Amino acid sequence: MTRGEILKDFFMKTLFPALIILVLFVTAKALFTDSNGTTDYFYVWIFCGIPFGIWRVRVWLIPRNFDLGTTVAILAIGFIISGLIGGFVVIWKLLPAIWYLAVTIQRFIIYRRGNNAPVVSVDTQE
Repeated sequence: MTRGEILKDFFMKTLFPALIILVLFVTAKALFTDSNGTTDYFYVWIFCGIPFGIWRVRVWLIPRNFDLGTTVAILAIGFIISGLIGGFVVIWKLLPAIWYLAVTIQRFIIYRRGNNAPVVSVDTQE
């Protein structure tokens, strides 16, 4: 692998997901911290999980032929469930990011030694 390919893998598989999760966490922490300075981390977890879990829940609860109150309640339940599922997906996204950090360090060590042999990809998803 070239140095550019190593950096591209690092940004796409490690840095980009971690930055998105960090921005969501900082925003949620600011939103759900009360005046005493205590943070409700359950709400933070749900808020951070909504963008990652909404894709898995979008077809479960579709309100049809209900009044306005029931429709809003069903949509709220959908967002809560997607936040809970997405909280686990966030953790699942961070584990490969930690893995690719170690892989990137290993690839740069091989690259800096001047080894002309191609770096074997340790990506298990390809």
